[in-house]
Amino acid sequence: DAVIAAVTAQNRFARRVNMEVASHTALMDPVLPELREALADLAPNVATIPFLSTVVDPTTEPLLDAAYWADNVRRPVRFSQAITTAAQDYGTFIEISPHPVLTNAVSDTLKSTPHRSIETLHRDTDDTLTFHTQLNTTQPPQTEHDAEPHTLIPTTPWHRTNHWMAARKKLHGAVSAPSPGTLLGTHIGVAGQSPTHLWQALLMSQGKPYPGSHRVDGLEIVPLSVLLQTLSSAAAKLGASNVGDVRFERPIFIDRPQVIQVVADDQSIMVSSAPDIDTPVQRWVKHVSARISSESEAHRDHSDHLGDDVPHGYDAASLSELQHAWGIEGRPYPWSIDSSSSTPGRLHVDVNVPKASTVALLDAAINLGRLVDSSNPALMVPADAEGVHFAADLTDGQGSIDVRRRSGDGNELVVDIAVTGSNGETCIDVRGLRYVDVESRSPAAPLDADPRTSAHAIAWQPWDAADVGQAPTDAPGTIAVLGEDDSARVLRDRLSSVGYSSADVDEAKCVLYVAGPGPGGETDLDYAVRVSKEVADLVRRLVERADRYPATMWIVTRGVREAASDAALRQSCLWGVAGVIGAEQPQLWGGLVDIADDEDIVDCAPALSTILASSAKSILALRGGEFLASSLVPIAGEPVREPLRCHSDAAYLITGGMGVLGLLMAGWLADRGARRLILAGRTPLPPRRDWDGDIDDADVRHRIAAIRALERRGVAVDAVALDVGSREQVEALLARRDADGAPLIRGVIHAAGLTEGQLLTELDEARLHSTMWPKIAGARVLHEAFPPTSLDFFYLTASAGTVFGIAGQGAYAAGNAYLDCLARARHRQGGHTVSLDWVAWKGLGFGSDAQVVVQELARLGSRPITPDEAFTAWEFVDRHDISQALMAPMHTAQADPSAAAELAPVREWAQLSSEDLHAELENGLVAILANELRTSEDAVQVDLPFAEMGLNSVMAMSIRRAVEQLVGLELSVTMLWNHPTIASFAGYLAKQLVPDDDTAADGDAADDSSVLDSLFDSIETT
Repeated sequence: DAVIAAVTAQNRFARRVNMEVASHTALMDPVLPELREALADLAPNVATIPFLSTVVDPTTEPLLDAAYWADNVRRPVRFSQAITTAAQDYGTFIEISPHPVLTNAVSDTLKSTPHRSIETLHRDTDDTLTFHTQLNTTQPPQTEHDAEPHTLIPTTPWHRTNHWMAARKKLHGAVSAPSPGTLLGTHIGVAGQSPTHLWQALLMSQGKPYPGSHRVDGLEIVPLSVLLQTLSSAAAKLGASNVGDVRFERPIFIDRPQVIQVVADDQSIMVSSAPDIDTPVQRWVKHVSARISSESEAHRDHSDHLGDDVPHGYDAASLSELQHAWGIEGRPYPWSIDSSSSTPGRLHVDVNVPKASTVALLDAAINLGRLVDSSNPALMVPADAEGVHFAADLTDGQGSIDVRRRSGDGNELVVDIAVTGSNGETCIDVRGLRYVDVESRSPAAPLDADPRTSAHAIAWQPWDAADVGQAPTDAPGTIAVLGEDDSARVLRDRLSSVGYSSADVDEAKCVLYVAGPGPGGETDLDYAVRVSKEVADLVRRLVERADRYPATMWIVTRGVREAASDAALRQSCLWGVAGVIGAEQPQLWGGLVDIADDEDIVDCAPALSTILASSAKSILALRGGEFLASSLVPIAGEPVREPLRCHSDAAYLITGGMGVLGLLMAGWLADRGARRLILAGRTPLPPRRDWDGDIDDADVRHRIAAIRALERRGVAVDAVALDVGSREQVEALLARRDADGAPLIRGVIHAAGLTEGQLLTELDEARLHSTMWPKIAGARVLHEAFPPTSLDFFYLTASAGTVFGIAGQGAYAAGNAYLDCLARARHRQGGHTVSLDWVAWKGLGFGSDAQVVVQELARLGSRPITPDEAFTAWEFVDRHDISQALMAPMHTAQADPSAAAELAPVREWAQLSSEDLHAELENGLVAILANELRTSEDAVQVDLPFAEMGLNSVMAMSIRRAVEQLVGLELSVTMLWNHPTIASFAGYLAKQLVPDDDTAADGDAADDSSVLDSLFDSIETT
């Protein structure tokens, strides 16, 4: 210390070097004899490449024996001599190490000698990028060239294009950095009926509002203490000291300049950010939200004894070790632990901060609060808090933190934290702070995530039956052709001429339903209800046929692929029904064939005759004598339009606009400049004069809060009660707006929808009509009210279930298939109309809590989509010339529904005797049921009905898939209930695997429709 002080006094650098062993000094002498003895048996070879030693004279060739290695730890290091000797023959020095240690020393040694000193890796950088960058620098600076003359080659054509750097955002009023300890910047007054405050600041890494650093996995993140202090300061400006319902939705990364906005009114506070660059679309991201409360809170007494358990404590070193293991580096504020004591569920810590700072003490509290659960080693971060009370400021550098565990296990931890000053007065009281496991928390999609992994186009590729294991048959059988017009009769006669024999529906081996144009005057909705009911009844009729008389069912439509006519648009509903038939009754499903609108059905008969006796199990298009099948492909081609930008002088209509997804879409349009929104829903909101009263319905409160949040952003919201399927109501709305001189509607999002899970065999007209009404009737009314070229955009929110086929979605899929076809029809007419086939939105809307939907998506290689992923993909699709897109997080190579359903039998069942076969199947079913019911195999009874075992619809789906893999057969979705015990189900499977005419009929076959209703009514869909 004295030496350091003396050197420092001369304005020179000096520091203590932390070393455990003083090598190269006399202190090493006592260990040298033992070292020489341990290395005495070394038999070194002579070096075959130049070796310059830092132990002996570099010009000599040393022998690496025991004496050499003893000298290595005792003698001075001849570093400068070795480097100088090497520089006589070499000019490039490469240090191989994880971080440069000697590179600067080489440069200092060779100051007057031309050379290059190169590192290989560098701390806190990408290893691969750094290594290859340094590798490139090792090449000679001057490339040798052949002697003249050189071959002349043409010069490069000069293509004059502009490449402008992104301009900095022109900040109006936000010219300051955040104030210390918060994200509050320049205050801007906002005009409105209620007082609204806006603080805007420019956040940059060079001007962080805290003195230290807070890096998680190498990324600097605004600490939670600063976010809470921001809420505290904003609330104080409004005369409040409490905030509740705090939600930490997304961390704020300080990796690039950002504009931070803090918006507060008398009810809530919201913290958002946007990149500090000028772009056509300003995308604001919400990070934190909270509800403001001015009521004083009752506080606990935190001075009681910790309890009878023997306490143990924490120190700064143990905390640092934990944070290092979690990937956390640095501290936003300096603080230290004076003392601590802990018992199960309780932690008390006395903390010291260099100067009085409430936010520093709060930072310590947030970090220490996690330690109340020392048994869980996982990284856990705060997700939300019930409430935070900010009281007196800290008066000196001393404070105490008391943490009590409320509940939580596994992936979450809930605590109460009280922070008090040295005088015992409470500074901060945090209630219900919930920490969650980072690994279990669904990560938010990065803002620059590739949208092509969530948005996919649909292309038509040549299809061959042999490619899917369905070779065309040369032996036509019996056929029944059903249809409402002459096309069915003509096709029946033509198929008879090529070898098929006409038969009744109850006897025909192949049943073909031919869709007709429908009678004049029938609405699209009435047509869809009628033909969907006819097809569902046909499915039920075929399912009820005896197992020994299986049938293959096909559907024929005309012109739906191109949406060539109004008749084709009507028939499109059957495309949705088709996929559901394949999902619910794969054993009888053949497929759907769409023929060209202008092609004579007689000419199609020869091609149809080659596949009808087999099963394509997909939708095919027959064009020019060739079958085509749809497949998912990446969206290709250059964008044809600029990023979406709404006009401030126009209005935009969202049907279903007061639903959870509709309100998100409203915010998305507001982000894109929309300032007048019409949110339409069937259920009216209470009169605005009652909005501040007691409203029991949480959904209504959420809608009101969302509308007010939009209005605080300067968006005029017209929330209207509207049945979009009613032509009269829509026309009345438009007439009223026209009479009032309201701005024209220039964009429409049709998001209205109703889903009700029901199997095709149980469908009735009432449910078909109610489910299809908002989709088909609503879309038709909007189509006629807004011609294709009258809008800047028309988005139709459809379902991915129409593409994949999901059991229980018959009516819903039919309605969404109509939307897909309508988009194609309007696209042909020159309008910017897109049908977006969504999977379930994570935690929102239809399917938000349906396990069966999540399981089916996982089977297809997808999952529910997050809002960030959804809107990023939506913006990508909007710029391309496309009328339909599948919106599902998955790689296109995985997006093959047929591949997900491939089955591989694991046994040669036919080689087993009848008794052994039945026993093996029973054992397999018992194992599957036990696994699904989470019980032992001994507890599963083979004669107990599945319903009495506690089976529900989700379990039934999972069991069905497992049984399909066991036996290598596709099974009906109702198979478990048609054979309601393990014994009867095993008997049925045995007959399917090894058909035997002498086998007795299945026993215990039951048609328990009430059980089906109760089980499958609970299935929610996307």
